[in-house]
Amino acid sequence: MKKQPQITEQTKANLCTAFWKLYTEKPIEKISVKEITSLAGYNRGTFYLYYRDVYDMFSQIENDLLRRIQSVLEESLRTNETFDLSRQMGVLVELMQTYSHYAAVLLSDNGDPHFTTRLKELIWPLMTRYFLPPEGHSPYQMHLLAEFYLSGLLAAVSEWLRDPKMPLDEFISFMVTNIFGSRISP
Repeated sequence: MKKQPQITEQTKANLCTAFWKLYTEKPIEKISVKEITSLAGYNRGTFYLYYRDVYDMFSQIENDLLRRIQSVLEESLRTNETFDLSRQMGVLVELMQTYSHYAAVLLSDNGDPHFTTRLKELIWPLMTRYFLPPEGHSPYQMHLLAEFYLSGLLAAVSEWLRDPKMPLDEFISFMVTNIFGSRISP
């Protein structure tokens, strides 16, 4: 008997919520399937219908978030000949805000460094297309610029998600004006 898709999605969401509550409290290697299922109100067999283990669950959460971000960024690259950094950054930060319970942890010191690396790889094509064209720079120089801009940008977004003391539009305007200065108008 096949379960209804909405029930399946709700079950997975409940399991992910339980996992995430535990992950915000302790490292992934200390989280057991039993803890997740107990907190979510399911048995271990239900967990194994959807995931191989805790690491598979974590990977699926990360991949889903990165797919959503990639979709937004690809749409931007497809539809825009010019780049409005404020708008693009706004879309990205809004997406991160929507998933802030995941993003704030993933981008923190206790998060997964592979997530940050993969996120940088998604964002970098926008930067090279509109802001830092590679002409005149060696691949190594472009790598240094990528690390500089993307590390700073993601650290600022992470800090803002952790403690959003200014509204989203004000944060974006502040970042665009102060980080990218006169190169791009906000």
